[in-house]
Amino acid sequence: MTFTEYLKYKEDFISKTHYYSFLETLPREGRRKVNMYYRDKYRHFINDVPQYEQLKLL
Repeated sequence: MTFTEYLKYKEDFISKTHYYSFLETLPREGRRKVNMYYRDKYRHFINDVPQYEQLKLL
């Protein structure tokens, strides 16, 4: 599962463009923290959830 698919199916963003437009509304430091937060959640999801479970989401 790619980061874009993760954002769409687990975090309820419409698209990666929607995610980036959300980030643009934040100040620079907040943007960095929010981006790191979602990237870390994605890494944990990829490492902790078995691949067959990830495929079921798609």
